[in-house]
Amino acid sequence: MKKILPFFKRFFYFFSLFFYVLLTAQTDSLEQKIVKASKEEKIEIYMQLANKYSKIKVDKAIDYAKQGLELVKTENSKYTGFFYLRLGYFHNDKSEHVKALFYYKKALEVSEALNYELGIGKCYQNIAVTHVKMGNYDKALDYDLKALKIYEKNNDENLITGLVGNIGSLYSCRLKDDENGLLYYNRALEMSKKTGNNEFRSHILGAVAEMYIRQKEFAKAKKVLKESLDIAEKANYPRVVISVLSNLSLISIEEKKYKEALMYSKRVLKMRLESGYTEDNTLTYLTLADIYEKLDDIKATEFHYNKALSEAKTSKALPQLSRVYEALHEYANRRKDYKKSYEYVLKYNKAKDSLFTIKKDKQLKEVQAKFGLENKEKEILLLTNENKIKALENQNQSTTQVLLIMGLMTLTIILLTLFGAYKNKQGNNKILAEKNEVISQTLKDREILLKEVHHRVKNNLQIVSSLLRLQYKFGNHKSSTEILQEIQDKIHAMSIIHERLYKSNNLSLINLQTYLDNLLSHFNTSYDLPEQNITITTAIDNINLGMDRLVPCGLIVNEIIANSIKYAFQDNTNGHISIKASKNKDTCTLTIQDTGIGFPENFEMESSQSLGMQLIQGLTKQIKGTVEIISNPGACYTITFSMAG
Repeated sequence: MKKILPFFKRFFYFFSLFFYVLLTAQTDSLEQKIVKASKEEKIEIYMQLANKYSKIKVDKAIDYAKQGLELVKTENSKYTGFFYLRLGYFHNDKSEHVKALFYYKKALEVSEALNYELGIGKCYQNIAVTHVKMGNYDKALDYDLKALKIYEKNNDENLITGLVGNIGSLYSCRLKDDENGLLYYNRALEMSKKTGNNEFRSHILGAVAEMYIRQKEFAKAKKVLKESLDIAEKANYPRVVISVLSNLSLISIEEKKYKEALMYSKRVLKMRLESGYTEDNTLTYLTLADIYEKLDDIKATEFHYNKALSEAKTSKALPQLSRVYEALHEYANRRKDYKKSYEYVLKYNKAKDSLFTIKKDKQLKEVQAKFGLENKEKEILLLTNENKIKALENQNQSTTQVLLIMGLMTLTIILLTLFGAYKNKQGNNKILAEKNEVISQTLKDREILLKEVHHRVKNNLQIVSSLLRLQYKFGNHKSSTEILQEIQDKIHAMSIIHERLYKSNNLSLINLQTYLDNLLSHFNTSYDLPEQNITITTAIDNINLGMDRLVPCGLIVNEIIANSIKYAFQDNTNGHISIKASKNKDTCTLTIQDTGIGFPENFEMESSQSLGMQLIQGLTKQIKGTVEIISNPGACYTITFSMAG
């Protein structure tokens, strides 16, 4: 095996070099023809050049497609639609998804103007692919299903095959529904075998392998990947070769063959950079960072993590950005850099929340229900037409015998009696079916809410974990009793939120006044405030906040009140803490003031090294707010933040 692998690498290198030289010679010849060509000939040449360079240099392919578009963009023709579609495709390869959507929608306008149904379907399919890359799965499924209806109407098996594979990937890779994903994959594989479309087959085999990798069935995955790679290399499909090599690298990592994994990933990155297919550079850089960390090359590890973050920010694709922040959070943990770990977990939660919401889950189900309803309406219409035909045939039959008529009348009466009984039974069945449907939908809704609860609890546990590490890091000078009290306060501040959600009919918003009353009750009991002659008063507007705002707010209030109780009042003097909250449109202003000794002279919050002050600043930044402090003469904090988004 060790001897075969270098031979295989050399063979593939020479094959690629030969193909590149041959392709370059062909493109040079085409470029020479442009000078003397007519307009129609130039259009055809630009189409050929865009297609040929799409396999070796995406930027050059874009340049040729734009030159071709300049010749035809004032007219609505198949050439205009072709160049718009190709430009969308090329920009997706470069992770420029907003530009890709722009060109696909221009292509859609052309197809609609030409009343070209298959062109409309292709535009829908490519728009769906772009929305998947951007994390908009509800929109992606909507466009995919609309495209599938058009392809089935036109009975185009090649297009149906590719789209069915795309829907399988959407279910399996994005929605984590392998059962539905495998159904679509198998259907697509059968169709690709029937039509002889090897490009679709190699793509779909690669997607099936990814599903096996997620299920940790590496032997199955490698077998399917080998079949996909054989097809892709023979037919020169570089995108599929890149995808297969990426997956082989992931399997090698799982099998602890890190040098082999590094070889695959380096080759993937080289092919991406040479061809301009940058759409998944982020994931390749993350994989390389993971491999280098396992090989104890910290410098290379951090270089590739930084490259991954840069690529993800440039592409603005939420799925990739959330994966980078999660990886950086875990890496910072392993390096025991808990401050950075806390920052990254906040960013990861924000990106993850944007991807996973009840609203999006509901929208996906509405799209699926809508598509199913439309199919049922077609079936009903077909049955109605059949009944009309039968009625016309009955009208054409003449009845000449009176006895037959009387017999038919008698039979009709019997049938009407039976029909009445049948309708009565059908009505009861319908009522029962409706009740079952309501019960089924209720169970599904509860399942969705349970997933959301688990998601929120997981986020809060990650925050608690990060707070514990920070408390440990900054708590060297404190007694264990003090540290435990501070930890208990923070966790209790978060647990009150879950208690309010449990008791509330509204699972998305909590009233700030109600929450603070519960929090202050905890402080009165835990710190025995009456015994210390300390009182706390509130003046809160009617403000409702979601968990994303309330968790940071609760921790901020907790930290400030705890600081005041511990440090503001000396010699058992009477102390008073006031909390005020007001709103102006979408902006909330929270003011917390005590009558204590105030801040030291020349105190600056930004330069403070205390955990409390760093937490207040970090949590305020998380809700995109500002914090100001003054001594008047006691300590006064003013936090202003937006309640929207």
